[in-house]
Amino acid sequence: MRAGLRRLAPALALAAASGCVLPDQVTRLERDIADLRRQIVELERAQREASRQVAEIEDRAADGSDSATRTDLAELTARIDRVAREAAVGGERLDDVDRRLERLQQETRRAQELARAGTRPSPPPGAAPGGDGAPLTPVPAPAPAPPAGAQPDPEALYNTAYLDFSKGNFDLAVSGFAEYQERFPHSPLADNALYWIGECHFSRGDFAAAIGAFDRLLERYATSDKAAAADLKKALAFQEQNQIGQAIVQLRYVLQRYPNTDEASIARDKLTALGQAPS
Repeated sequence: MRAGLRRLAPALALAAASGCVLPDQVTRLERDIADLRRQIVELERAQREASRQVAEIEDRAADGSDSATRTDLAELTARIDRVAREAAVGGERLDDVDRRLERLQQETRRAQELARAGTRPSPPPGAAPGGDGAPLTPVPAPAPAPPAGAQPDPEALYNTAYLDFSKGNFDLAVSGFAEYQERFPHSPLADNALYWIGECHFSRGDFAAAIGAFDRLLERYATSDKAAAADLKKALAFQEQNQIGQAIVQLRYVLQRYPNTDEASIARDKLTALGQAPS
């Protein structure tokens, strides 16, 4: 299911960046994808707990130390069945989001084709006409390029950089996000731009540069909603550089600083995989 979500994210970014779809359509899809991410984390946690309990029951059965093994197994089987049913529901929801995104992309492509042809696109299902009840006005021809030195449109600059990131054009993405961060340091997405710069460096294996970008984010925007993800990615970058001691310290910091988050759950799993206690 996680692979499906990773496949949806770049496509959703492309639809949003085009500017040809209704913002509330993208918002609803983003919300549904976030809900699915949380559900997947909970399911994976439940599966890990069930596996741990199965191992404990098998150990007790092997040495004959517990006469209630059969009852425990029955209860655990029922719990595993419930998790499987919830996973099936999650899969259906993912398929539904996938279908909605495909329709959204089709609307986007059609609107882009009509815009290039200079004709007016018909509104998508459920879209309202103009505020006075009149039909939507034709799509205007593209505006001429702004004069040299003019301030670029912040939304277009950010969306273009994100689209480059989603396509794997990391050099272009870093350049675009850096320009956005420099020109609009007080915008609501300035912290996100720094985070995606770090992700670009991480994706192309430049882990030292990634740590530097995440550090700049954490220093400049301490209350950012990307702070937990940045601290976790720092730990993973340390691990990739084989700096295991620093990675362990950073993972424990994530657990302490951001308890009850998806990042804390991942940090706990990483510590376990490294043979370390969470605290």
